[in-house]
Amino acid sequence: MGGPASGKGTQCEKLRDKHGLVHISSGDLLRKAVSSRDGGPTAPHISTIKQCMEAGKLIPDSLMTRLILDRLRSRDCQERGYILDGYPRTLAQAQSLQDAGISPDVFLLLNVRDEDAIKRVIGRRTDSKTGLVYHLEYNPPPNDPEVQKRLIIRSDDTLESMKVRLKQFRKNVASVESWYRDIKREVDGSKSPSEVSKDIDATLKQMRKRKQRA
Repeated sequence: MGGPASGKGTQCEKLRDKHGLVHISSGDLLRKAVSSRDGGPTAPHISTIKQCMEAGKLIPDSLMTRLILDRLRSRDCQERGYILDGYPRTLAQAQSLQDAGISPDVFLLLNVRDEDAIKRVIGRRTDSKTGLVYHLEYNPPPNDPEVQKRLIIRSDDTLESMKVRLKQFRKNVASVESWYRDIKREVDGSKSPSEVSKDIDATLKQMRKRKQRA
């Protein structure tokens, strides 16, 4: 868990590649639902999803939980295991996971100051074709005219939306932290991606050792 622009997606991808896990991003699931032609089971709720995303507000708990649980039933998740990125974000969502018989092994919290998170978001650009995310300062896109033409600013990557998202995060984080207090570990997300990755690896290694001794 972490606030918007705390680096959750980047670190989840690193863990996915290193351990062969399935990376389940709540944001990606929502964007896929909105962009799909038929909308699937979320079709009746697409307008609600769009409005919440553009305003930086949280998706209703019941709808978000339905999307996540449907994805967790997939064969790849059952066979390989998975990382949840951006879910649960509220106490109700954490309780829904438990009600579904799902107990996470580890709860990682990436800490980043609000002003740093805002700076990260303002410079973020997404390739509309590949889905790759760049930053104008920290991770500039290729100097390729075709790539430059495809770069877009996500609707939830504006300053106004970011302020709302940070407020929502601060409102809910304490209750989720408390729910997972026995398996929670905090990591400084303000460092470089490689340094954060090393800290996460060290944290997971330490937790595995403690579990083996228990």
